[in-house]
Amino acid sequence: MKMPHNILVVISGKQKEHEALERALTFAKNNTIHIHLLNVMFEPVLEMIDVFSIEHRQEMKRQYLADRHLYMDSIAGEVVKKGINCSVRVEWCRDIHEAIEEVVNELQPDLVIKRISADHLSINPFALPIDRYLLRYCNAPLLLVKHSNWTTFPVLAAVDVQAEDEQHIALNKAIIESADFMSHLSGSELHTVSVHTIYSLSAAIDVPNIDINSINANSADYHQQKLDKLVGEYKVNATKNHVIGGLPEHEIPNMTKQIDAQLVVIGTVTRKGIAAAFMGNTVESLLAELNCEVLALKPKN
Repeated sequence: MKMPHNILVVISGKQKEHEALERALTFAKNNTIHIHLLNVMFEPVLEMIDVFSIEHRQEMKRQYLADRHLYMDSIAGEVVKKGINCSVRVEWCRDIHEAIEEVVNELQPDLVIKRISADHLSINPFALPIDRYLLRYCNAPLLLVKHSNWTTFPVLAAVDVQAEDEQHIALNKAIIESADFMSHLSGSELHTVSVHTIYSLSAAIDVPNIDINSINANSADYHQQKLDKLVGEYKVNATKNHVIGGLPEHEIPNMTKQIDAQLVVIGTVTRKGIAAAFMGNTVESLLAELNCEVLALKPKN
C-alpha cells in the first residue's frame, strides 16, 4: 500500500470527537494529502406530510443543511489551519451507506476512513448495518477505526495461501504490503495468518490405513511453507507467520485476541443477491467477532 494522498473521511453526525478524522491526520505527517469530509444526514420528521406543508418541509430541510454545513466548515477550518487541504460534502440521504458509496464512486479516494458503527454486531440479513454494507460494496480501501490514534500493538495480515487465480494472488500481495505499511506507520509488529481446513472422519466409519492426525499435520506443514514463501516474496519483516486449522471467521478473531492486534487487514470478495443475504461473506462474519480495527481491501476490477 502506498501512502494515500486522497482520503475520504466519514463524519458521523455532531460528535465531541471524530476518531476517523484524527486517524486521517496521521497520514499527513511529512506528506501532502487532501482530506474530503463527508457527512450524511436525514431527518425523518420531514416525511410527516400530514403535519407540514411542502413549503414548510423544504424550508426546514434548508435550515438543517445550512446548520450542518456550518458545523462541517468549522471542522474543515481546523484542518486547514494545520496546513492540510480539506473539502466538505454534506449529503441528504435516508441510507447513509448509499450516499457514501456514491461519493466514493465519484471521488475515487485512495482510502476511506470511518468510525466503527455502534450497531456493527447485528447479524440480521434484512437490517444490514452500515459497516457491513460498506465492507461488501465500498469500491476503495476501507479503514474502520475505534480510536483516534494508532497504538504499538501488532498489525495482523490475513491471507489465503491457497489462492491460485491472478485476482486473489494480487489481493494477497495488497494485504501483506498494506499491513506492512500500517505496521511501519504505527511503529508496531507485523504478523500474518492463514487458516486451513481441519479434516475429520465420523467415529462410526472405520477407514483402514488412514491417519487423520497425520493428514492434518501434513496440511498444516504445507500451509506453513506456503505462507512463509508468500511473505518472503514481498520482502516484509513479519514477526511471526501463523497457520491455524479451522474456520477463518472464528480463528482470525481468536488470533487477533491472542496477539492483542490493533488492526487486521483482510480481503473482501463481493457476494450479491440471495446468497449474500443468507450466507454472508466471511469478512462480515469476522466483523461480528473482531474486537479491533479493520482495513478491508478488494481485488482490483
